Amino acid sequence: MTPSRRFTAATFAACLAVTRLTALSQTVQAPEFSPTPPPASNAIPPIIVQASRTGKTPLQMPASVQVITAREIADSGCSSTADVLEKQGGLFMRSVNSNPTLTQLSLRGFGDNSFGRVLILVNGERLNNPDMSAPSLLRIPVASISRIEIVRGPQTVLHGDFASAGVVNIITDDTTSEPQTTLGASAGAYDTYAAFANTTGTFGEDGVAYRASADWEKSGGYRDNSDYETYELNAALRKEFGEDRVLSLSAFYHDADYGLPGSLSRTRYQSAPRSSATPRDRSELESFGLCLGGRTTAGADGTFDLTVTASRRETDSRWLSPSSQAFYGSEIDSFAVLPQYTLDSRIAGHRSVLTLGTDLRYDTTEFSSDYRSPFYTSLLDWEYDRASLAGYAQDEFFFTDDLSLTLGGRTEWFDNRIRNTASASSFSTRESAVEAALLYRPGDNSKFYAKAGRFYHAPFIDEIFAGAGTPNLALDPETGLNLEIGTEARIAGEWLAALSLYHMELEDEIYYDPAAYQNRNSPGDTRRIGLDAALRWSRARVGSAALAYSAVRSEFTGGPYDDNRMPLVPTQTISINGDYYLLHTLALMGGVRHVTRQYLGSDFNNRAEPLKAYTLVDCGVRYEPSFVEGLRVTVGVDNLFGRDYCDYAGWSSFSGAYYYPGRGRFWKVGAAFTF
Repeated sequence: MTPSRRFTAATFAACLAVTRLTALSQTVQAPEFSPTPPPASNAIPPIIVQASRTGKTPLQMPASVQVITAREIADSGCSSTADVLEKQGGLFMRSVNSNPTLTQLSLRGFGDNSFGRVLILVNGERLNNPDMSAPSLLRIPVASISRIEIVRGPQTVLHGDFASAGVVNIITDDTTSEPQTTLGASAGAYDTYAAFANTTGTFGEDGVAYRASADWEKSGGYRDNSDYETYELNAALRKEFGEDRVLSLSAFYHDADYGLPGSLSRTRYQSAPRSSATPRDRSELESFGLCLGGRTTAGADGTFDLTVTASRRETDSRWLSPSSQAFYGSEIDSFAVLPQYTLDSRIAGHRSVLTLGTDLRYDTTEFSSDYRSPFYTSLLDWEYDRASLAGYAQDEFFFTDDLSLTLGGRTEWFDNRIRNTASASSFSTRESAVEAALLYRPGDNSKFYAKAGRFYHAPFIDEIFAGAGTPNLALDPETGLNLEIGTEARIAGEWLAALSLYHMELEDEIYYDPAAYQNRNSPGDTRRIGLDAALRWSRARVGSAALAYSAVRSEFTGGPYDDNRMPLVPTQTISINGDYYLLHTLALMGGVRHVTRQYLGSDFNNRAEPLKAYTLVDCGVRYEPSFVEGLRVTVGVDNLFGRDYCDYAGWSSFSGAYYYPGRGRFWKVGAAFTF
């Protein structure tokens, strides 16, 4: 039996095991649940997953869905959104800069530039950038998060580009929360300090609900020149005029200044992992934007949603070495108009939920670069405009209350215009996605689903440019096919088990060829076969535990790299975290994360020595004194044993291997007071 078949057989055996546990759960009757156990009572209303764009609960979606609540985030003691996704969500993160400023998220076996295949939303608004810069997770302060929704697997029909591997939606303006104010501060290793204020409430009885937050964080960084300082302001207003009639307005401002410590050679990584080969390189980022949203009834059985967003992102970076100087700047303005209509009706006595929508997006980008050395000087200014128009439709038809079939499709047109001082060009492409899913819910505590679909991913703006800025108009979008089955069940009220198995085949996957200084489409197809599994337990004021496990075989299937593994994709990741109350007011916290070895970025021949596997251990305590209601104090240590590790490295035929070391031991203490 081949390794691939052994792997597939094992995953299906695991699925059968969860299926048997599911059967046991049918004797337990409980309300609908979110994938994460509620902190106190099962009587809370079911959480609607906004990332679904269809107003569904996790149990009503044919997908692997996890919801992390504000209570769970607070209990975890996590100091950043990246920490929450890694520890509570069990996701694989790459800390390229040894701090949270440039953390990259990976799902479903994607390696380099994996962040371009995971759509990150903030209250439904895209955080992904049209260029190749990773979304800044520091834009979302932990204290302002109401919940995080993680939907694994392609969601291209409803969300379009960037959603090839899944969607992460971070909710900060959930105004259903009780009126309250939280103030907090923290300090940690490497001269790290932070402070925040967050408040929610309403203006008068049954009036306008509001949320506002302000955050500041500063750190000297683990490595030389990895310091950063960020400021964040958020505000949101929401008015409900009755059932299914809502109007909301939100705004944000984000400012970040951080060092770029760069990569290290193998010798320097082993001898001085905290050093920097680029001690004067820095970058500044400023972004701000508005989001206007509304919902109203449309006829007896329909609802109409409209979201309008506008944002601006400005970046200035400089790379200064003894022999050269390079300056880079960009200004990106993004606009979107997103109308959607939902009709909940009956056809031949059966319920049918139809969703129709269009996405209209426009990004205009201005780039400038200035490179100077004793032998070469280059000044380049160019503009890139991308307009996209998408139409999508999805219908869920219920054969019975427990069994439904979902069919959906999407078509998106991309119109691109490129201009610089020497030339101008334009080109257009059209891509489509389809999906079919069968969902069976034998009871209120479990679900089984099977789905198949086609997805796509358009190139980043600067992936189209090569060398000195010449556009590579031959670069095609990625397209792929996805097959997936999964199950989820609550067992005995306190346990949750989930398992999903998937098979993805891609054509024209985009990668960077360092020999040609150019992004190219893969000369052969690529394939990913994997599973995601989770087991969670929670009991109020006793403790909680969560196990997340992912395994994937990600490889080339054809072309010059046939049967080689994809770079920067660990075969397995596993995380265990939880807490346990020693006293009613004192709890222990801890977690373990293990990542197996992975090939270096751009090492498509799998010839360089892979990155070693590593295991990180975290621990801490949480104290909530009964004599001061609303006070929470946390003390913790990440990477308790100070393990030297690296989660991002690359290979160049000119300079060999280069490494970006991970952060060492990090202690932290924080306090928050809610009133």
